[in-house]
Amino acid sequence: MRNIAALIALLSLAATPVRPQATGARITIDPGQRFQVIDGFGVNFNATYFREAQKPMVEMLVKDLGATIFRLDPYGLTDWEAINDNDDPHHMNWEYYNDRYSTGYFEDSWAAARFLNSLGVKPFLTLSGQTPEWMNLLPPQPAKHRVCQPDEKLAQSGYRRPYHLNAAKYEEFAETAVSMLFYARHKGRVDFEYFSPLNETDCYPVEGPRVDPDEAPRLLEVLVRRMKKEGLGDVRLVVLDQALAANDYITPILASEEVMKQTAVLSLHTYVDTPNQIAPHVEKIRASKHPGTRVWLTEYADLSDLDLVFENEWKRMSLIATRRALRSLNEGAQAALWWDVFDNYHEHDRLFRHFGLIRNADHIYTPKKRYYSAKQLYRFVRPGARRIAASSDSAAFMVSAFRNGAEGSLVVVGVKEGGPGRLTVSVPAPAAPSRWDVYATTRQLDAAKLDSAAVRDGLAEIDLPEEAVFTLVGQLP
Repeated sequence: MRNIAALIALLSLAATPVRPQATGARITIDPGQRFQVIDGFGVNFNATYFREAQKPMVEMLVKDLGATIFRLDPYGLTDWEAINDNDDPHHMNWEYYNDRYSTGYFEDSWAAARFLNSLGVKPFLTLSGQTPEWMNLLPPQPAKHRVCQPDEKLAQSGYRRPYHLNAAKYEEFAETAVSMLFYARHKGRVDFEYFSPLNETDCYPVEGPRVDPDEAPRLLEVLVRRMKKEGLGDVRLVVLDQALAANDYITPILASEEVMKQTAVLSLHTYVDTPNQIAPHVEKIRASKHPGTRVWLTEYADLSDLDLVFENEWKRMSLIATRRALRSLNEGAQAALWWDVFDNYHEHDRLFRHFGLIRNADHIYTPKKRYYSAKQLYRFVRPGARRIAASSDSAAFMVSAFRNGAEGSLVVVGVKEGGPGRLTVSVPAPAAPSRWDVYATTRQLDAAKLDSAAVRDGLAEIDLPEEAVFTLVGQLP
């Protein structure tokens, strides 16, 4: 009898399936931990080349990609006032300015902005590139902050043109910038609400004029006063679009009450894969008198744009660039904008560049792999979404998680670079969705739906390719 019982027990044990030890990666989502609200995602738009053939492309960016923010540069340089309009910076010579702003580049830009308006988008206007020589002076001493190209190296290379914005000409700069805004609104018929007056002042002379951190508040104060004088006090500033995140432009700007009353966004750029670029600036803002000021990543991509092989397109322009955007969001950024829309000639560095999400081949516009990688984020995470806690136990994964609206879908966006193929997604009850719909961009796929994975006891198991930019959309019960 004892032998029979032992045999039955042995047979029962053999019939019980043995669960293998989990060998995959695990992502843990906690909707109870909530962080910043997302303002949206978008692109930088060199609008000087706008033409009828681009309208379907721009419409695709809005309706398919999901872009909601367009940072529009109407000229590509800030030197259009090559000769001073007059000797009085407080009086605009409209005979001069009307002529400048009705020329080809500007007219194309106004048309592009109006087309965006017709799609329900208010572009925010930005300036970049050098200011005219008569506004500048050669720097009397090397910069004390980090710069892309040190002054002594510029001198050694034979660069002699002045590029440091002269403090004595701040009123003239404000007149130039505000005259453009005034024309855009009243004669260009452009509906806009944001303005970025300076671009990468720590990456002079090509990207913008040199303006040092301690100089920025005074220049912006002069600009704010002129905007109010001309009836543009409702236009909010996006500043300072710095190239190097280690520089502290934000502290002196936060100290100017006059500037901060007009400022909506403090903005940075990144083209490098370095942690802790955004977080220190977010912490400074939260500790200031203006904790509600938003932080946007107004440019991100990768500097290898001239390498046109597919491996670079996939590795650096898709995987790594998307990882940068996710890292910035995890550090507190509320928007991220790709540089730039389509391949085009950059006036400020006099070179045809290939940063575009869209390939431009004789005005035939087709999305690149990086377009579909960006779509994994832009399309599924909508303005007003709130970032929630997300973590991975594998270094091969970079993930961010969001909830669309108060009770909307859960969305996880991630980059997978190697690591295990099996992914376990954990969400505590009762916040867990009933299933996860899985979308991915891979070497072979372009923002395609892969599968739907059922959720049991808050867990779902998902198989992913070795490398992918992926999105999980959690459907609520």
